[in-house]
Amino acid sequence: MSKTILLNQSDWHFTKENPGIPTAVMGEAVALPHTWNAVDGQDGGNDYYRGTCWYTLALEKPAIPAGGKAVLQLDGAAMTAAVYLNGEKLAEHKGGYSTFRVDLTDHLKEENLLAISVDNRDNDTVYPQKADFTFYGGIYRDVTLHIVPAEHFALPANGAPALKVTPIVTDLAAKTSEVTVEAAVVGAQNVTFALGFKILVLLLSIPGIATMWMAVFADVGVCVLAILNAMRKKD
Repeated sequence: MSKTILLNQSDWHFTKENPGIPTAVMGEAVALPHTWNAVDGQDGGNDYYRGTCWYTLALEKPAIPAGGKAVLQLDGAAMTAAVYLNGEKLAEHKGGYSTFRVDLTDHLKEENLLAISVDNRDNDTVYPQKADFTFYGGIYRDVTLHIVPAEHFALPANGAPALKVTPIVTDLAAKTSEVTVEAAVVGAQNVTFALGFKILVLLLSIPGIATMWMAVFADVGVCVLAILNAMRKKD
């Protein structure tokens, strides 16, 4: 069974000081979402603080099912971020408005120090470059830890969803449509899709690509042709 742990109200600490990679929790206690420009970014001037700051958290190792994963997800950190666990750099992300994920599984100890550096300095690689708004710095959206079993929907590093649904109306007068459902999975031998009250089990019979099933669903007077496909993703 998958589990999502919201880390927003955990014992996060924040500092503007840049001592190098932190070796302990440091700075003032904060809750997420957080920005260090909450005050100086409000006056309409261009004199607000832009630099590299640190967020640290003492993180206990969660219970992980056999063969499962513990994946950290940041929904937004402006404008660039780097994630460290116990002093080891695991990931770097450029882009302040997009989700990214970091697999912590093989790096977790019983007691851990999670450190995230966030940088909102002016630069020539991350867009937007110029705008008429404040480039707020900080972890300003949710942070979650996803605990998943060995068989799970993929959690790609770029934050993309594992499911893709593409509907196409085939006959408006007849109220019919074609719906293509694609799923990226890890370790699974079958995927179950449900539409209305109808359920199909999709068997993965070809490595990397599933057997394609086509079926007609009749639900609430609307006829839907569904094409189901799944792709097995390797870790």
